Amino acid sequence: MRYWRPPVRLAFMAVVLACAAGPAIAQPVTVADLQRLLQEQPRRELRFRETRESPWLAAPLESSGRMRSSATLLEKRVEQPRRETWQILPDRMQLIAPDATVAKQLMFSDAPAVAALANALRQVMAGDLQALDKDFRLVPGGDARLWTLQLIPRRPDIARFLTQLELQGAGPQLQVIVILESQGERTTTVLTPEP
Repeated sequence: MRYWRPPVRLAFMAVVLACAAGPAIAQPVTVADLQRLLQEQPRRELRFRETRESPWLAAPLESSGRMRSSATLLEKRVEQPRRETWQILPDRMQLIAPDATVAKQLMFSDAPAVAALANALRQVMAGDLQALDKDFRLVPGGDARLWTLQLIPRRPDIARFLTQLELQGAGPQLQVIVILESQGERTTTVLTPEP
């Protein structure tokens, strides 16, 4: 029986092509890579569409509006189904209703689990992923083109309320935030840049 033996020139070209293609193969993304990508994205206003699902709701709740962020503030201006503004600050969360004269506030010192989730959202939007490592185990997936980052609570007081926070993105753009709560509730927020 005779075996086919490729000509030396053909074998050499195959090796050269394989070596040339090597760097083009996407490398797994790291938390440091994601932080760099998110910080490259200029801070600007985003549109959001949010769906909240719960075993206690007859149908999912939908809301939409605009979101903006900085290192110390995450502001979500809900336009539909009713107008209201949520602000996450370093020490508190506040709800500002259109006709209210005073904002309703929740001090994070009174609700540590809410504080961890709220601060995680604020830090994610600001691109400060390293700050999350204290409260969450960070599990990156994918590559720099299409990536995910799972935030799994480290502390039992957070895990009692929150199962996981998952981020999904493409390049420097955070596109989806999924919050899975321990009681079976799920909130999915889809982000798109303002035109």
